[in-house]
This record gives sequence, C-alpha cells and structure tokens, in this order.
Amino acid sequence: MTGLRRLLPLTAFAAALCLTGPALAGGGGSPAPSEDSRHRTLTSSESYVPISALTATVQANHRAQGLLQIEAGLEVPDARLRRRVEQYMPRLRNAWVTALSVYTGVNYRFGDVPDADRIAQVLQEATDITLGQEGAEILIGMIIIHPN
Repeated sequence: MTGLRRLLPLTAFAAALCLTGPALAGGGGSPAPSEDSRHRTLTSSESYVPISALTATVQANHRAQGLLQIEAGLEVPDARLRRRVEQYMPRLRNAWVTALSVYTGVNYRFGDVPDADRIAQVLQEATDITLGQEGAEILIGMIIIHPN
C-alpha cells in the first residue's frame, strides 16, 4: 500500500507534464485563439462593434438552475463614439452583466421564455448610462437559456 501511495503523486506529475510539455517547450500546439477570432462576422459594416457572449446565472428555489447567454453587438455610426466604446468595453461589459443579473434575479422566472424586448431595454439603458450619451445601439443576435 505504501508503494502505491508513492506512485500516485509521481503518476499525476507525469500526466501533468505530458499534457503541458509541448506548451512549456514552446512548440507543438497551435496558438490560442485571440478574442477577435472568436467573433463571427455578421456584417461588413465598419460601424458594427461585436461583443463577446454575455452571461448571467438563472436562479430558482435559492439554487442556480441555468445560465442566460446573450450574443449581441453595438451599432455605432459615429467614429469618435466607436473609439470611446472600445476604450470603455470593460466598463460596458460590467454594466451589461450587472443589468442581466438584475433581470434574471427580478424579472425572469426560470422556465419562462426570456423577454427579448426587456433585455434589449436594460442593455441599452446600461450602455447609455455607461457611455454618458446615446448613439450606440445594442443589437441582440441570440438569447439562450442553458439549464443545469
């Protein structure tokens, strides 16, 4: 039994080394996809700013029951405002996730169909407040509830 106890940590170390070896050596695997390469091109418009997926936990009976996932983008015709959107993206993401969390906690009941109009409204309000002005229109591409 003591021989087995000594062998298990060595086996785990060897397995971890085999899995990370090529990455540590600098060769082998392909590079990780960048943030921009994960976005599908929905339009050739220069005024469209893609947003990576937004998520919020859906709760019922004091437990997580699922995950609300939204794919969206922003239509920003003004080039100056588009640059501001890119600079404010971390703040915008925080505002959107907060707004979605409030929506799932207050306005959404697990099992119902999500209200796309209400979601668009809360995301647009969060966008306008965070940027301090109007002009960046939220466009929702998909709303999904992933049950646990």
